[in-house]
Amino acid sequence: MLVDLVSAVVVTFTHLVVCTWLVFGAAQKNSAQSRTARRKAAANTTLARILRGCLVLPMLPLLVVTTHAAYLNRDDVALGMWTAVSLVMLVVAGLTLVRAQYSWQFPERVDHVDLDDRAPARHSFSLIVPAREEPVLGRTLAQVLTGDYPQDLVQLVVVVSDDDVDRETREVAQSFADRYSNVKIVTPGGAIRSKPISLEDARKNCDGDLIGIVDAESLISRGLLSHVNTLAVNHPKTGIFQGGVQLMNFRGEKWRRPASGGPLHALADWFNTGTSWWRARNCMEYYIWFMSRLRYQAVARFIPLGGNTVFVRREVLDQLGGWDVSCLTEDCDLGVRASVAGIETTVFYHPDLTTQEETPESLGKLVVQRTRWMMGFIQVFQKGDWRRLPGLRQRVLAAELLLMPFFQAVAGLALPTSVLLTFLLRGSVGLVIIFWLPLMVMVMMTVTEQAAFREFADAYRLKVGPLDSARLIVSAPVYQLVLSVAAIRAAARLLQGKLEWEKTTHAGAHHVVMLGSSELEGVS
Repeated sequence: MLVDLVSAVVVTFTHLVVCTWLVFGAAQKNSAQSRTARRKAAANTTLARILRGCLVLPMLPLLVVTTHAAYLNRDDVALGMWTAVSLVMLVVAGLTLVRAQYSWQFPERVDHVDLDDRAPARHSFSLIVPAREEPVLGRTLAQVLTGDYPQDLVQLVVVVSDDDVDRETREVAQSFADRYSNVKIVTPGGAIRSKPISLEDARKNCDGDLIGIVDAESLISRGLLSHVNTLAVNHPKTGIFQGGVQLMNFRGEKWRRPASGGPLHALADWFNTGTSWWRARNCMEYYIWFMSRLRYQAVARFIPLGGNTVFVRREVLDQLGGWDVSCLTEDCDLGVRASVAGIETTVFYHPDLTTQEETPESLGKLVVQRTRWMMGFIQVFQKGDWRRLPGLRQRVLAAELLLMPFFQAVAGLALPTSVLLTFLLRGSVGLVIIFWLPLMVMVMMTVTEQAAFREFADAYRLKVGPLDSARLIVSAPVYQLVLSVAAIRAAARLLQGKLEWEKTTHAGAHHVVMLGSSELEGVS
């Protein structure tokens, strides 16, 4: 059947090529126009479109015969198609696993952090803090202002909208601006607000040598700016410095039953806000991404930057034209353009230097957050800046990473389907093994996450028990389904043209597990 199908395709393609030349080529052979102009003129006439449609008619019998043959051999067709899907998923899953283990497999290739290496304070910093309905903004500003870097070299640019929605957040920011001369408030107008718009509004007011981003709910390390200054002094040719960001609340707060609603409503609320199975997995995503994967991306010279704890030399940011205000993942877009421009990026991770954040407040908010990220990745892919990367390997890596939302949409459905088809289809042992291979890689990834979870707990001095480890293992396939839902939702919103910014709310849950937070008591 495969030989007959290939032969039919070759015959049909040859027929189309020959007939196209006879109709559109030889018919205007004696024209005085150039060859390109003749082709365009022929292609744009009504007669040409009719003739081109007629040329497709011979393919209809082929389509009927192929469909009939595929139906008669439907088991073989299903086996062949799913074998191809399984092999593609195996390659993607294998590459993801290897890159996730990069820092542990090749420690000699990683730039290790030396906390004892401290250069004199030389560079000035402008830290942009975009804030929109942020009740925890006061803690973030207090944490930055209690750092060990000279405050006369630190400028805080807080972006708060000038509307009633942000009135309370604006009052918190103003209280700091009244007490600290290095705190500047930018209150742009406009009905449409988003993080990239706020970053661009703030960039015009930045005076520092290095421009950094600090999310309004973040708790940054006291020694972070000193370390970035040391890197900037020791590596003058490096244009971007990406620090680590770590989610901390791997357990949720104790669930309280809603006061109103029936049992089904209570069950839905418990699953959305009261469960903790996805929080530990969300924390591990951040740990592996910043600890290992981003380091690999920096070595491969294609790096989608994080949206927090990233520091860019001001001249480099000006060279790149700032942030794209229309992109939902302005951080990834900036990293792609920096990679195209050949700007060197250094990635560093150390528990004493990470910026601590919280997981989304509910499972639904996690889906919303991932939807925005996936939409942004697809936007960056469609922009096509990655096509200008100098090497083929970089371009392939970029396409794979930016199209990851599609792979995630398929993976959540493909893995259980492979297991199901193993029992429904009659295939050889070799094909059955191929069906199971992506699942085996997923098991290996789960083992890697389990080891990383223990390392994460030791690094941040957190108490984890057997139940936490079991929750991390059992939740793997369900979490993949959640990501598939977010990927499908992202594709649907893009097709509908819904590109508005969906905000992820924050409650400051990571402040509870933050070590050494006593000095922030009383700060709202």
